[in-house]
Amino acid sequence: MSWLPRAKNEAAAHPATELDAVFGHRPDLYRDYRDFHALFWERPLVDPVLLELCRLRIAALVGCESELGIRYQGTLDAGLTESKIAALDHWHDDARFSERERAVLAFAELFVRDPHAITDGDARAVVHELGDAGTVAFVEALALFDGFARFRVMLGVERTTDAVRAAALPVVGDASSY
Repeated sequence: MSWLPRAKNEAAAHPATELDAVFGHRPDLYRDYRDFHALFWERPLVDPVLLELCRLRIAALVGCESELGIRYQGTLDAGLTESKIAALDHWHDDARFSERERAVLAFAELFVRDPHAITDGDARAVVHELGDAGTVAFVEALALFDGFARFRVMLGVERTTDAVRAAALPVVGDASSY
């Protein structure tokens, strides 16, 4: 439960999640955040499974239980499995992870832990796998995942259940997909 009180306005009258309740204080910003987040999934320049692996790894690194409790259905439909998700802590030496996945996960971990430690080789590996435009989109997505996972942790916006929730991939302009 967040240390912020629930917003007392029309937009926050019936929040579906604690994040909805907190963002109810600034519905204009929440709408913009949701639309920006949706762009990475709706108009993907990066394979959504790669994004989902990185989103979940970042959530684990920063200790964001609420993010860890969400699975985007489109990534599950594309072949991402719970067993692979469970192996994320050991992606370095788990044969289930491809070289492509290893390149983006290595970059994502450095992005969170020490961005100054990202080498030219780390960056080249990502550019090789994703191309120039895909790399820009990927780094923007990492910034969003990292920043808002930390935002949730800092505000105390956490899960109220241990159940994992499948959610539709976000869609621009559709608040119900969050």
